[in-house]
Amino acid sequence: MLVSSVLLTLVLAQAATPRAGTPQTDETIPVQRGARLLINNFAGDVVIHGWDKDSVHVVARHQARTRVEIRPTPAAVSISASGTMGPQGSVDYDISAPAWMPIRVEGTYDFVTVEGMPGEVSASTVRGDVTIKGGSGVVTAKSVEGDVRVEGARGKITLTSVNEKIVISDTSGEITADSINGAVTMTAMEAKSVDASTVNGDIVYEGTLVDGGHYSFGTHNGALAMGLPDVVNATFTIRTYQGSFSSEFPLDGINRADLQRGRRVTAALGNGSADVSLESFGGPIRLRKGSARRAHGR
Repeated sequence: MLVSSVLLTLVLAQAATPRAGTPQTDETIPVQRGARLLINNFAGDVVIHGWDKDSVHVVARHQARTRVEIRPTPAAVSISASGTMGPQGSVDYDISAPAWMPIRVEGTYDFVTVEGMPGEVSASTVRGDVTIKGGSGVVTAKSVEGDVRVEGARGKITLTSVNEKIVISDTSGEITADSINGAVTMTAMEAKSVDASTVNGDIVYEGTLVDGGHYSFGTHNGALAMGLPDVVNATFTIRTYQGSFSSEFPLDGINRADLQRGRRVTAALGNGSADVSLESFGGPIRLRKGSARRAHGR
């Protein structure tokens, strides 16, 4: 156990410490349209940029005892690393790939950043942050012990962080965001479908509610706050067991006695087109005009 702990400590220290000097790996591989980019990295930074060339440029910094393997096929370019003597160290990648290329990144102690890749993006790590800027179609990001951030994405978006926060901005499409011990914050949103939940965190949503859209927000021990435009067409279904409810909108038909008893109540604004479900067990629910974060004292 002591040897394993020492090795893990060394790997984490290597991943957190930037290296200077000439990279040990610098290769460019031509690719055919339709190919995917697959990256498996145990520890380190993985940064991917989109460019307009039909080739993948891989720059990697690593220790001399670590070998980076780049395996191109007509279907995919696979990138991984292994140790030439004993366990591999961390590898920091800076990769340029065709903007059309689907991306999948998997790792354990990785910090992943993907930018300028408008196609399919999937990134998963255990202990590290995931940041995706852009992306369309299917966008998936997951971390156990790290933040998950998405900006300017369009499409079907699925985000998971077990113990840290999820931050989404300027994003539309169908969004699913789940955390257990982290907050979920969404700003400048124009999504037609949102399903956001957390157990021990707050949920903030600022943006529009699309006519005919479906929105579901649920937190167990946190607060739930929505910041909406002055004109809203939505039907709200609200339930809180030990929290409170307030609204800056004139919601008719709210039975305060039923709310205090934990019963589900329904009220509409405008033509009631969008379907909005709000549920909190132990925290307040707030509907605000403009910024939602005033409900949290900010």
